[in-house]
Amino acid sequence: MAARATSLNPPQTPVRLEPRGDGPAPLVFRQGARAPYAVRWYGVTALFGHFRNFIARAIASESVDSRDWMRPLEPAEMLQRAVRVLGGAPEAPSLVEALGRPMWLDFVADTGDDRDVSHAVGKLVAATYIVKDDAGEERTLPRGEVLLFGGDTAYPVATAEEIDRRLVQPWNEAFGEPDETPRLLLGIPGNHDWYDGLDGFGRLFRRGVGGGEAAHPKEGSHLLRRLRRGARTREVGVAVRELHLDEVGGIFRLLANAARSVRAFFRGVAIKRAKRLELFGYTPVQEASYWVLPLARGLDLWGVDRQLGRLDFRQRQYFRRRKRESTDRAKVFVAPDPAIAFGEPWDPGQRMLAGCKLSLEDERMFYLTGDLHHYERREVGKSLHVIAGGGGAFLHGTRISPAPMGPAKCAYPTGPMTRQLAAQVPLKLMLGHGGFLTHIALALVASLELGAALEGDAALVGTALVVTVAMSVAFYFIAGHHRAHPRTIAAASVPFAAALGLSPMLLKLAIPKVVPTLAGDSAVLIAHAFLGTFVFGLFLTSVAIAGLEQQQAFAALSHPGFKHFVRFCVHPGGKMEAWVIGKDDPLAKVEARLIDRFEWEP
Repeated sequence: MAARATSLNPPQTPVRLEPRGDGPAPLVFRQGARAPYAVRWYGVTALFGHFRNFIARAIASESVDSRDWMRPLEPAEMLQRAVRVLGGAPEAPSLVEALGRPMWLDFVADTGDDRDVSHAVGKLVAATYIVKDDAGEERTLPRGEVLLFGGDTAYPVATAEEIDRRLVQPWNEAFGEPDETPRLLLGIPGNHDWYDGLDGFGRLFRRGVGGGEAAHPKEGSHLLRRLRRGARTREVGVAVRELHLDEVGGIFRLLANAARSVRAFFRGVAIKRAKRLELFGYTPVQEASYWVLPLARGLDLWGVDRQLGRLDFRQRQYFRRRKRESTDRAKVFVAPDPAIAFGEPWDPGQRMLAGCKLSLEDERMFYLTGDLHHYERREVGKSLHVIAGGGGAFLHGTRISPAPMGPAKCAYPTGPMTRQLAAQVPLKLMLGHGGFLTHIALALVASLELGAALEGDAALVGTALVVTVAMSVAFYFIAGHHRAHPRTIAAASVPFAAALGLSPMLLKLAIPKVVPTLAGDSAVLIAHAFLGTFVFGLFLTSVAIAGLEQQQAFAALSHPGFKHFVRFCVHPGGKMEAWVIGKDDPLAKVEARLIDRFEWEP
């Protein structure tokens, strides 16, 4: 056993947490260098995620809902299962009261993407920390007895394979041999979990058939063999990414999986998948994608699942019944989407609140969510709204322009940091950092216009107008998919689209004069692919700086930084103390820092 623990390299001494403060962010961030690499959201393999999104939404529109088979546990039954895992008095009315002492809970969301970043976040979660309180006394923050996932377990689609490759394997390496502390696993699904119909999600978070026990690494397992064999060197991994060999390998893997599915279909057999996905030392207890757990005196923990749209009627009845039966209990509302994002009301979260007959302004509630890959704490009426989506996916910058609802109490990264990062988008997108889908699309556009030019000026003008209109519509749907500022985004789309519509002909005229040796249609295609991508990057940066849309610019940037999770101490009376722990560059050889510290009491 000792040799196994040494091989897995478990965390050792506690980490002393110092406040991060408001110092500048590093200028250079490290990318992962071991497969699977971060998803390139403007790359070819990302089409797999977009395709599964389309299929999942089509299935959902036909009212085929994976929640139909679920039997959500009643709060009392959920409590009994949790008590059987963590121990305590089975007759107690809440989990923390059953333990008779404060309980530690870790919250993390938007996890498995880049394998090395995922491993670094797992190490953050597995560590014990020491901080100084307001009186200057040192306090230990032990690893949570409950690990709560806030959705989007893996990217681009949370299949069992991707969850295993991007979350389970790197986190189990970071966790090492489990100690004797019993730990509980809870989760809610996000949209990327639903792209796979919750198959991968269920294999990780559903209670096992035999009742479920904490998993341990087995001698001879794939994980132990991988660790003892050693991983590829960083130099090789960096070369793979810089040469886009990860995209090439990803395409072949998708083709191989497709061929396997076709063979299985014609042979009438099922594709073999992992029966269970297991995080070492954690025991799942839930039977459905949504649940209620009586957490402390006068306090419930609600886990909500909106699928790809709204709460289904069973879930609305489940939560409304709990609200009627416990009108005096406050709620920690764990949701897959925020109710407020970038300082404005956010429709998916607002619909979830409405479905449960709740209001941030009128009720005492702690709204806890991820989905947006940054940290923000904001007070709304009687409630607290916290976004903590720094579990491993690419960064979503915080709002750059002044927010309509005013500034947040704390944001990570800050607005100035986000502005500096957004300025990098045009050049990095042009150089293919996020993939070459845009380049390919713009080269095809240029080829259409060059072909039309052979038919005469009228055909050329007509094609350029059609391209401009099509580009305007595409830009609108790319940057305005949440419809917060539809008219403004539509107006901003037109000049950038017109520039792309006119540029092939301008390049055809300019290139022979500037670089005569490159005269020809091939040079126009290449120049338009790269310069047009730069213009597209300028559009994304512009709408981000203006506060119109900030997700797409950072998807293109694929930034690996500003990762974090939240460690809670839940007291029997319902008081919750929270420490937000993170690193600007998760792969840098520096200690974690304290990003934020707050308390909430129902």
